[in-house]
Amino acid sequence: MYYVIETNYVGPNPSQNVDADTIEIATEPARTNSSHEVRLDGWCGTTNDWAVYAHGEFVTIEEARAAIAEKFGDVRDCTPDDSKFDAESVVEVCRRGRYAPMNAAQTVDWCCEGLREDVSADTTDERIAALVDEYEAAANDEEYTLDESALSEYITEHRDELRAEREEG
Repeated sequence: MYYVIETNYVGPNPSQNVDADTIEIATEPARTNSSHEVRLDGWCGTTNDWAVYAHGEFVTIEEARAAIAEKFGDVRDCTPDDSKFDAESVVEVCRRGRYAPMNAAQTVDWCCEGLREDVSADTTDERIAALVDEYEAAANDEEYTLDESALSEYITEHRDELRAEREEG
């Protein structure tokens, strides 16, 4: 039998653990954190900022993969030793989403060099929206997704600083 087990970071630093959640296919079912009873569906408990959820029992690994696709949509593989709860029973590990997400700081760092060339005091709000789309497409080409809200805010602030400098000068 195969079991789908989701592990989510629920601690105080979500931006530092933006891509830490995992979905595992295991040969042993999830167990609750206090009574250690087998749980096939639902919340198993939270321990040390990690919440565990069981998402079913399946006869074949193909059925488990299909259940993951149905429940979570796009996922991407990661190695079992990348899992926070590595165990011998873990057969496959994946993460949510087609692309690895960047937090706000990572997004700004990734885009910073290009912004020097792409943003001026005359950059319009429409151009900022287009730049966010362009940077997201470029990040997707590298298998990442950006924090678009943080990026838009950063670009707008940068443009406004350039405008203020121009007015002072």
